[in-house]
Parts: sequence; structure tokens; C-alpha cells
Amino acid sequence: MKTSSVSKEYAKALFLLAKREGKLDEIGDELESFNALVESNKPIKNFLLAPQISAETKVEMLKHALSGKVSEELLKFLLVLIQKRRQDHLAGICTSYHEELNRFYNRVEVFIESAVDLTDKEQNTLVTRLSEHLERKVVAKVKVNPSLLGGLVCRIGDVVFDGSLRRQIQQLSIKMLKAKI
Repeated sequence: MKTSSVSKEYAKALFLLAKREGKLDEIGDELESFNALVESNKPIKNFLLAPQISAETKVEMLKHALSGKVSEELLKFLLVLIQKRRQDHLAGICTSYHEELNRFYNRVEVFIESAVDLTDKEQNTLVTRLSEHLERKVVAKVKVNPSLLGGLVCRIGDVVFDGSLRRQIQQLSIKMLKAKI
């Protein structure tokens, strides 16, 4: 998901508040859970995004629904978000907050696709080597993609390292088509 400058600013403000309170992970988890709830529940999402419902009504409903269920800091943040009519940036704020956490903890998410399930040993070796190369703690998100035929595809941010057999076959066919006989 692409994030806007508004999302980044709100996420940074929440991050600084959470850091000051010593609740970085707690607030991050709550924010992620709330965002997942909103994204998966169409009536809640429609309620929050409906322009015809006043901000005051949304604030009261949110207070009633979330009081005692989330930290006071997150609740106040969400209420400000509603009052400023920025609730449509919630998903971007969640993404940006997660990025702030990763920077703070000096970690990076690496999305790995493989043709077959990696053994624990293979996955640990890959994570260790990537951590050494990137000089950061690697959080691996591994999934199987049988269409790769063999090899791996690693995505780190916007950079993709494609070491799949499918890609190698594509490159070989391009070279063969360009070859002069």
C-alpha cells in the first residue's frame, strides 16, 4: 500500500507518543488490529467513512465501542483522527507506523517466495545471510509459489531479487532469440 504524507505525519506523531509512553509494540498491535477490523468489516468501514454522519457521532460511538478495549493513547489518537476527518488514512497510518517501528528496531521485512516449502534450516540460513548483507535484523515473510518452478524471489521494499528458475528460463529464451546463427 502506498502511503501519503498525511499518513506518514500521523503515524510519526503516534509513534512519538507511543515511544514516550513506552508502548511502541502495544500501540502498534492495537492499531494493526483496529485497522484489520475496519478493513474486514464493511459496516464499520462504511460508518467511519460516511460523510453524512457527523464527526461528533462517530467520536461518541468510537468512545463507547473502544473504551477499556484499547489503550487510552490509541483511543485519543483515533478520536483526533475522526475529528480531523482523516479516518480514510487509517490503513496508510498503520503501514507508516509499522515502517517507523522497523526503523526504530533496525529491522527490515523481506518477502520471500519459493517454489517449494523451505526447511527451517534453509530459512534460517537465508535469514542469517540476508541479515549480514543488509546489516539489519530480517523479518522473513515466506510463501510458496509453485509457478516459480525452482529458486527464490526476494522483495525488500521496492527492490526485487529474482533468482527463480522461471526468470532464468525467460532470460535464456531472450538470449536465444537474439543470437545470430
